[in-house]
Amino acid sequence: MLLVMLVSMTVSEPRRDPPLVSITSPMYLDGIWDVRGSTRDSGACTIENTTDYSPGKGVHATPMAYNWNHNFLDLGGPTGTCCSVCAASASCVAATWDGHNCVFKSSEDLKHKVPSASTTTLIPQVSSRQLNFKGTVPGDLVTDMQRAGVVPDPLHGRNYANASAWAGDEWVYSTTVQLPAVFATAGSTTLVVFDGIKMGAKIILNGQHVGNATNQHRRIMFPISATTELSVAVKFAHDITTEGRYMDCSGGWDWAPYSRVRDADGNPAFTKGIWKSVYAVSVPGRSAVISQLTPLVYYAGEGWPVTALVDGQAPFEVVVRVFLIAPLSGVAGTVEVSGSWGGASSTGSVRTPQLSAGVETCVTVTLRADSPQLWWPNGMGRQVLYNVSARFTPDGGLPATDTSVRPIGFRMVALVTGNDTNASWVKHNSNSEGNGDHTMMFRINGAPFVARGANMIPMEELEGRMSAVAHRQLVQNAVDGGMNTLRVWGGGMFLPDAWYDAADELGIMVYHDMQYAQRGHAPDNTTTQDSELRHQIRRLAHHPAIVMWDGCNECRVVMNTSTGIYATFVMTVVAQEDMSRAIWPSCPAAGWATGVNTLTAIPNGNPLTTNGSVKHETHGPYQHGGGFKAADGSAAPALFGSNIPISVTANPTGVSLENVFASEFGCSVFSSFESMSPTLEASHWGVHAGMPAGDSNPMSARNYPCDNIITVYFGNNSDFDQVGEAVFKKHLWQCMIGQALNIKQNIETRRASNQFGIIVWQFNEIWPTGGWGSIEYGTVGFTKGQVLGGRWKPLQHWYAKTIYTDISASCGSGSLCYVTNDSPKSFSGKVEISSVEFASGASTQLLSKNLSMAAGMGVKEFFSLPTDKFTNGAIDGTSEILHVVVTSADGTAVNENWIPFATPGTMKLPAASVTFTVADTAEPDGSVKVTVTSDKFALYVTLTTLAQGRFSDNAFCMTPGSQTVSFIPILGFDVSELKSSLRVEHAATYI
Repeated sequence: MLLVMLVSMTVSEPRRDPPLVSITSPMYLDGIWDVRGSTRDSGACTIENTTDYSPGKGVHATPMAYNWNHNFLDLGGPTGTCCSVCAASASCVAATWDGHNCVFKSSEDLKHKVPSASTTTLIPQVSSRQLNFKGTVPGDLVTDMQRAGVVPDPLHGRNYANASAWAGDEWVYSTTVQLPAVFATAGSTTLVVFDGIKMGAKIILNGQHVGNATNQHRRIMFPISATTELSVAVKFAHDITTEGRYMDCSGGWDWAPYSRVRDADGNPAFTKGIWKSVYAVSVPGRSAVISQLTPLVYYAGEGWPVTALVDGQAPFEVVVRVFLIAPLSGVAGTVEVSGSWGGASSTGSVRTPQLSAGVETCVTVTLRADSPQLWWPNGMGRQVLYNVSARFTPDGGLPATDTSVRPIGFRMVALVTGNDTNASWVKHNSNSEGNGDHTMMFRINGAPFVARGANMIPMEELEGRMSAVAHRQLVQNAVDGGMNTLRVWGGGMFLPDAWYDAADELGIMVYHDMQYAQRGHAPDNTTTQDSELRHQIRRLAHHPAIVMWDGCNECRVVMNTSTGIYATFVMTVVAQEDMSRAIWPSCPAAGWATGVNTLTAIPNGNPLTTNGSVKHETHGPYQHGGGFKAADGSAAPALFGSNIPISVTANPTGVSLENVFASEFGCSVFSSFESMSPTLEASHWGVHAGMPAGDSNPMSARNYPCDNIITVYFGNNSDFDQVGEAVFKKHLWQCMIGQALNIKQNIETRRASNQFGIIVWQFNEIWPTGGWGSIEYGTVGFTKGQVLGGRWKPLQHWYAKTIYTDISASCGSGSLCYVTNDSPKSFSGKVEISSVEFASGASTQLLSKNLSMAAGMGVKEFFSLPTDKFTNGAIDGTSEILHVVVTSADGTAVNENWIPFATPGTMKLPAASVTFTVADTAEPDGSVKVTVTSDKFALYVTLTTLAQGRFSDNAFCMTPGSQTVSFIPILGFDVSELKSSLRVEHAATYI
């Protein structure tokens, strides 16, 4: 059944936004387009010392990350870097360097030469080649060039830095199509719609320049007269400013490749393209299209629920906003709206005003749902979805439009910042505004919950590689890993619809940044950015998974400063568009002083102003990789404490007490050999690539090194400079286990205290690198060795098995242990703790304790292990490990935790021989059994394969004997690939 369901999907499944709705279906222009343009091949730079041109003029090129010197290693120093960036940017004829700033100069600037003792002028020698090939829409230029054989895989080696290949003066995508006869109807208008174009471009329709694209995150459309033939050309131009309104991480981040391309404003960039769908819609002369349908859900019950609402017993209102665009003025008619809530329904209608040509107009209808089934996050209940539909019937007897449909879910979400368990506080603040300073936590349908999850970055730098099925699989990975929350980080993109749909259907709550992260991508109150924000909120606000909007990543919104614009513009626009869910100034933030309801953080229509210093929401700590000179991190050893064992303190916890909400913290990490090795020549298979650090070293370019993390957990290594398959596998595995241990110890420390938000930096990788994710790069079909949606690293398996379970248990120094119940339900069962000896594999039970715990979150029991059962009265982590199992009353294991009291490098592990066998036939659900056998105790047994899918358990501990795990297949699975590529490793393999 599983395999049949999966193979019905295709990797190239379109990632379309909901289209405009007219009387006929849209005609999509997606597919193969003609591409023409020129490369910008660069040679050496001519250097003119003590020379400047047109001082004060030109475009300042933003550093690729945090400073010029750090990230470009041996490109001839910052001067050489400035020259190479100019050479790769079509807008640059020459550049000047004054020791701090790289400034692009135009041909006009070069007419005014000025002597300057502190400035050097750099003139790259460039040539160009004209190219013609076929491209794909939706897609991007670099991906199309790879498909056409013009460039090799940009993620291999340092190919991504060869930006001159795609940084020519002008690239043009064009196509001509025959339209159906309805598009030629007398008096009708054709709307040509572009759902997303990245970087500045001119739009030419039937030979006429109709406008420009300047914002990746915004839909644009253009009316043309009735016609049966449509020619479209999109001319990307380097001199069109974009206000920084494209994916901020395009030019690199400390987990993404650092490109040398700059946009017209000097900001880092990478590729460009028509990254979303293009289509045409025919509109009769006296009719209109439904441009957006945005149903907003409001809880309509009495009082303030602090316990879980019951399905079918909570009332809601649905305020349905229907947006219309008419090509001609004077159009009017009736909008009919309906909602189907299972066995019940609600309908309504409204007359429109007379519409003005080309102006988007909103009408509103309110529906009632008295007893719907509720939408719950993963692990708390079902994800019940209902449909809201709308259609427009114009006056004059013209036919109605097709029906526009959006799914919704009924849930009441509040961002709680005060002690809402205190009835008097709730009563006093029921009509107050501004956030409190007591706590930061979420309630959904009255139930408090710990937000457990990670930060989502874009799956791709190269939008042409993206697929709907990969985005859905990534959300499934979060669910299977025990997560209930993902934060959409503000330096990326508003994600494809498939991702949000999956979050709705699978129960992942979304903490959503607007797409601002400073660094040349700060907001400005312009018509384009106002349109972007309104479009995206209208597009996305129907999704029940989205529980909160915030303004930006790490911008700290302070009124009457440069960041005050996030309150006065960005979040003001968001609040105008959506008053149904919580808003927040930034991530992290201290909250609002005015403009939101105190109990819920939902906008109240008043001006938004911010509170003072951040108190409850935290970012960090971050364990950066170090020990080798690379694009990120420190070349110094940068050693740190292992946090083994953790520190546990039996302090009071619970919903009524102050808490911490950690929305970012993390540990950098490499990916598996299977993921990383295809991006490197075999001569560079090593964490130092077998060569000195520097810009020409492909491992220096892969963001963070891992020397310090490997050293802390596995001891000093003298073989970091070696290359070869065996040593590369060793270090990559040790790095991933090191990250898993670092985050495991961190979160178990947090769960011993009063923390109600645990959102790790980060979830996924954007390429095979030294990043931060628990999931590897998840695109297939371009760079070999990858798994759809991303191969699970050890940390992701540990999330599922122990770190992110509702019931969690751990022990720390001094033999103090805890069990926490973060479920909204009471828990009865028992916890059993044993000591397992490495040498013999023998297990000795230390404690068996019955549990009867009230409903969570934050309900804990602390207890101590009997010290008389340990030699010298304490655990000897070099010779034994603790094994904790929590079972429910029916005997089901709900948490299993292997707790180290020493780092693996200091453990006296036996030389275990671990083997496996793969079943010849699949189980009825499509999974394949793998039996793993060990003759001795084995630490962190890890199975890795090229096959598409994941294991039910991994990076586990084994006592002598056998255990069976399942390989859970996904789209593209081949059992022969599983058998031929499966390998196993464990700690003793490498110690």
